[in-house]
Amino acid sequence: MKTLNSLEILFLVRSLRKDLVSSKIQKVKQISEKAFSLELYKEKKHNYLIFSNETLFLSNKSYESKSLTNLGQVLRKRLTNQIIQDMKQHEFDRIVELETEDYLLIVELFDKGNIILANKPDKKIIIASRMRSWKDRSIKPKMEYKYPPSKLNPFNQSFYEFVSQFGSKKVVSVLAIDLGFGGEIAEEICKRAKIDKDSVEVDASKLYDFVKKIDKEFKEQEDINEKLRKEFEQGLEKEGVETKKIDKLERIRKVQEEALKKWQEKEIEYRKIGKLLYERYEKVKEQLDSGMKKIKIDNIIIDVDPKKSVQKNAEIYFEMAKKAKKKIEGIRRAMKESEKKKLILKKREPIKEIRREWYDKFRWFISSDGFLVVAGKDAKTNEQLIRKYMKPNDLVFHTDITGSPFVLIKNPDEKIPSQTILEAAEFCGSYSKAWKVGISAVDVYYIKPDQVKKEGGLPTGSFMICGKREWIRRIPVKIAIGVDDKTYYGPEDMVKRKTSKYVIVIPGDTPAHEIGKKIREKFKTKVEVEGIIPYGRGQLLE
Repeated sequence: MKTLNSLEILFLVRSLRKDLVSSKIQKVKQISEKAFSLELYKEKKHNYLIFSNETLFLSNKSYESKSLTNLGQVLRKRLTNQIIQDMKQHEFDRIVELETEDYLLIVELFDKGNIILANKPDKKIIIASRMRSWKDRSIKPKMEYKYPPSKLNPFNQSFYEFVSQFGSKKVVSVLAIDLGFGGEIAEEICKRAKIDKDSVEVDASKLYDFVKKIDKEFKEQEDINEKLRKEFEQGLEKEGVETKKIDKLERIRKVQEEALKKWQEKEIEYRKIGKLLYERYEKVKEQLDSGMKKIKIDNIIIDVDPKKSVQKNAEIYFEMAKKAKKKIEGIRRAMKESEKKKLILKKREPIKEIRREWYDKFRWFISSDGFLVVAGKDAKTNEQLIRKYMKPNDLVFHTDITGSPFVLIKNPDEKIPSQTILEAAEFCGSYSKAWKVGISAVDVYYIKPDQVKKEGGLPTGSFMICGKREWIRRIPVKIAIGVDDKTYYGPEDMVKRKTSKYVIVIPGDTPAHEIGKKIREKFKTKVEVEGIIPYGRGQLLE
């Protein structure tokens, strides 16, 4: 909405004052997030004064009410049944005052605007839409309301006071800044008075006569109230459309949340069944050999294919778990996109896209000593990490368990401290298959990049390791998750250095979404941590 200038406010107050004075405020309503309506009654006629931190006008239309904000509740309590005694513009400023028997309603229409309710006669502030402080004044409850430093009022000046302003600066600057007309109106005055706006030497008496006849010279401003009403209604209509879109996005969000929960449960279920088929190999094989299509293991009924081996049946469930995980990732991306759209519709600044670094597609953290540590997420990213991003000065970590990530400490050309080596080892062990099978400690080794070889026939993500390995024994399998101004995860020592608010997660059978819920409740945050938890399940260490 266009900002009102001082001249528009002058015309507006002049036109509204006669209709408002002696009116009774019968109702106070909230009609948008920031706009309010005073239902006025005078001489058997109803009118509605609409005001916000951006606009103010009189309408004969009653707008649909919204839920009252705290400010709205106070305005309703204090102003209902009050009689309006006066309405005025403060000096030639963008401030409108509405005076009732007991209160002063002040609408500041400059900067980002403000709505202030104060007591009479001491002008002690009761409430404001924006509490603020400056060097020379404060808008805070129980403090006396003070006006901001005012410009010179061109309509209260004598001829000599007026003309004395000119002669040292451009005429347009004097009109716009010193006399408070603003740039747009100042240029229009120069144009209509046929004066060079950039001139310093000017016939000030000509300008004085022009300003004294401002009502005649800017006669079109008499329609300012109607112009503001139409502009506001267009904004309301647009806001209504946006509200419907937001409501739709919120409905979609609920569907997405339900789908996310469903696929998270499916992923856990499929992985559990796959693991169970391996663990009860002989019992499963016996039932498959008998041609059964449904088998019972640990009171769980499992659909199987009797024509396939135990291993093949288990692989089917692990593959289903992978597909469920992809579904989860897709739903999360869609949820982020929906949230971004909602923020834009609410006219808030959308979440800024952070420039993505090459390591963002992997798991990573910055060690306690400031080194970048990067881990593969699966076979594909293990392959990419080693083939594309491994450099001669790096250090490479792995476990001898099938299903371990490769981890790199990225090293420009420095001696890597022992603390960083321990943290990288813990990161590697915790995201290995040791977590999935419930092992509490694991052995991790590290090597130099020239010891990693790719031989023909090796599957994606698999490499040959040559030469001596440096072992770190009995590395604890756990991750710390910390929430502060951002989310940190990985080795406990690293997270503890970044934030004092963190939890420890160890291997277990609690689904990731339940762990995430507990973490959000504990830290009173909305961050999603489910993707951080290895294999989608674990246990909070209380």
